[in-house]
Amino acid sequence: MLLINRKSVEALIARLSNPVELERCRDEVKRMLKIESELLWWAESGKCCRWEARPYFDGRIQLLERVLTCLNQGDTAQASSLLREYASQQSEDGTGIMLR
Repeated sequence: MLLINRKSVEALIARLSNPVELERCRDEVKRMLKIESELLWWAESGKCCRWEARPYFDGRIQLLERVLTCLNQGDTAQASSLLREYASQQSEDGTGIMLR
């Protein structure tokens, strides 16, 4: 299960400093990207919200794509910085996005 909230993203950032965890971190970012993309699809199909979702999700999706690019290039410092920006967009109370 992956719970996306501020705490879980901060834990991911902490694990980036461990080279052994890098592949797992990359996989987690890929899952987060998939979740955000699926939420955008749901929102645009009118299944989950009535507000204009594309600008909200597009920014988050682009941010995660940039994180993934940095990880693929081995730039964990920049990936951490981008993830801190992403974390600031997450809720603190565990009401973030969850995928099993």
